[in-house]
Amino acid sequence: MMHPAWKKPAHRLGRRAALEVACGGALALFTSAACVTTAGVSPAPPKPVPLRSASGPARRVELYSWFDLPKDDPRSRELSGIAWDEAHRTLWGVQDATANVVPIVPDRDFRRWSLGTSIELRTNFPLDLEGIVVLKDGFIVASEKGPRVLEVDRQGKLRKDIALPEHFANARENKSLESLTMDPAGTYLFTTSEASLRCDGEVATAKLGARLRILRIARADGQYEEHAYTTDPLPHASGDYGVADLAAVSADDLLVLERGWTHGAGNTARVYRVKLTDAATSCLALPSLGADAPTLAKELVIDLATLPAQGLPAAKQQQQTALLDNFEGMAVGPRLPDGRASLILISDDNGRSDQFARILVLALG
Repeated sequence: MMHPAWKKPAHRLGRRAALEVACGGALALFTSAACVTTAGVSPAPPKPVPLRSASGPARRVELYSWFDLPKDDPRSRELSGIAWDEAHRTLWGVQDATANVVPIVPDRDFRRWSLGTSIELRTNFPLDLEGIVVLKDGFIVASEKGPRVLEVDRQGKLRKDIALPEHFANARENKSLESLTMDPAGTYLFTTSEASLRCDGEVATAKLGARLRILRIARADGQYEEHAYTTDPLPHASGDYGVADLAAVSADDLLVLERGWTHGAGNTARVYRVKLTDAATSCLALPSLGADAPTLAKELVIDLATLPAQGLPAAKQQQQTALLDNFEGMAVGPRLPDGRASLILISDDNGRSDQFARILVLALG
């Protein structure tokens, strides 16, 4: 969810020596690079590291395609979390105000997308959907209200409520669960809050990033593991900044989408990579994340502001480039027609006329 100023005042209409990106057979390899340690003090954002195969030359993250969903279709509004379904060749998205799961189907070349019939979730409690995972016979969704993680069937009927650690009840209003992902083997779920839990400190400032808990839940027995993570500081003197989504590429490798907005400057969107292998960053037993608590090292995969924006329509509000908007959803995608692996992002238009519901397909090497 974005800055309150973006919402309508009365009614708002509305995730080895190499990193293996895998979903339905799509693979891409990234070598480890010099990571940025974020313990105690938040550093300035690092420069993007070169992407490499296990033994090959440097590989680029490139903008493969973009597509703006129709503004006059209610299914385009407030799409927040996404997940790729290889079996049905469909991108599933969740709407954060209407509690709908929306199928979004690409053409053969992944350059145009069409909207299918929405699935309305049927519950007797309010939802604000922000993340989604695809199961063979259903979905798992994350709701900012609650916060809650729920398993539902393909008709939108609730199956079960997945328990969270008690301290997630300390989430700030409108800055709660914004993400959900599952590793390719289906063993673990991952989520985190958009901003720091109240017990873990303040939201991001221009000097310091926010301290978050990346939660890993074992699907077999519900066991928890947590690792401390620090976002970048605000890119400007004021604004809103946090984690918008996660995308798991293995049981301990994650991509993290950091997203921000500043009035008069527009959006920021950066994708980082973290490995949940540093025991020092384990924080499940910590009642709070102090300034001395070690946090995960991270490396910058791509800053969307650095991608070319030729051919895109002019931004409807102030932005660094015409490409940028409120990107809230991220998913590892399939192999593209040219053989490269893909990463898919989607922007939440907040039900506003001055924002785009935009799909980006990034090609990885």
